[in-house]
Amino acid sequence: MLDFLFIMVYSKARKVGDTMTFLEKLDRLLEQRHLNRRSLSQKAGIPYTTIDNWYKRGYEGLKLSTVGKLADFFGTTTDYFLREELTDPEYSKTQGFQVDFEEMGKLQKYRALDLYGKRAVDSVLETEYDRMTHISQREQRGWITYITCYDLAVSAGTGEPLGDTYYSTKLEIPSERVPDSATCCLRVSGDSMEPAYKDGDIVFVQRLENGELREGEVGIFALNSEGYIKQLGHRQLLSFNPKYAPIPVGPYDRLECQGRVLGKL
Repeated sequence: MLDFLFIMVYSKARKVGDTMTFLEKLDRLLEQRHLNRRSLSQKAGIPYTTIDNWYKRGYEGLKLSTVGKLADFFGTTTDYFLREELTDPEYSKTQGFQVDFEEMGKLQKYRALDLYGKRAVDSVLETEYDRMTHISQREQRGWITYITCYDLAVSAGTGEPLGDTYYSTKLEIPSERVPDSATCCLRVSGDSMEPAYKDGDIVFVQRLENGELREGEVGIFALNSEGYIKQLGHRQLLSFNPKYAPIPVGPYDRLECQGRVLGKL
């Protein structure tokens, strides 16, 4: 159903100027490759009746997965077939940007999410982008280190929703106070990690390339889209403050470690 709706949106998005329909593009590629519908079916792994029905009944019900097979076979991209203003199958090589089949599938799923789901995805995307570009998060000039501090509160309590609006700023800290492996900072919210980490404390975080943390270490976690600073236990997240019970992590929970806590400012 989502495939159908996605294709419908593209099929109606015509632009003024030189355009080509899906079938016009397909015919041109078939002619260039000296193929017919039968041979395309055999080589691309698409049922002949499916291809034949595009010409007899139209292609508004075209599935994204089928477009992906065509794009792979002809060495182009799915957006070339779906966007009528794109008339050159080699456009991605000259434009320097393309959306491949896998990426378009993810975009399709993202558009189907509600606001809460989109915020959760946005939060993970920002975190991973920061991890991959962490070099720019920290800069040392003489005795001063400039490090990014995110105001997305991590909970030392019952959990903070990830993905809400937040901002970042650069802190100027004497280099001797910044751990060598720290890549950014986060602000603590709540008292469950007292006395080590109090409400409002700024903690140094090391981004983890593989997301692995040993039991007993303190980390930044996303559990079912809520952020925590906790100690990692066996299938549970632990607090230092005894008035807080452990948070169990079940087989259907989504737990991600977003960094190791190295200490506080």
